[in-house]
Amino acid sequence: MKNLEQHARERFEFNRQKQTLKEQQEQRLSVTYRNGLFKVDMTLLTFLYMKNVNTGIFKHDPEFIMLDSYDTPVKVHCEELSNLCMERWREVYNDWYNEYEELKTKRRVKDVGV
Repeated sequence: MKNLEQHARERFEFNRQKQTLKEQQEQRLSVTYRNGLFKVDMTLLTFLYMKNVNTGIFKHDPEFIMLDSYDTPVKVHCEELSNLCMERWREVYNDWYNEYEELKTKRRVKDVGV
């Protein structure tokens, strides 16, 4: 019975620390560009990728107006913003992965700390 309680405590603590790690990393997923703040997510990355493709294939204007996280219109250059967002995405997700792998190796509640 004691072993089950200890296991339950360890799993609870692990999941709590995993959630904390997720929240910390998600806060880092933002970039500032031309006085605008953009939240880097799959939607933005996909939009910018497709905008870059359309610019290359159909010779669309690479600059356009989009709203930042605070609904402020900002004139952006799609390739510059795309590169900036991908750089931030890689940085955050690499850190997140490394910290998660380290968290998985902790076996006792007292060893876990984010």
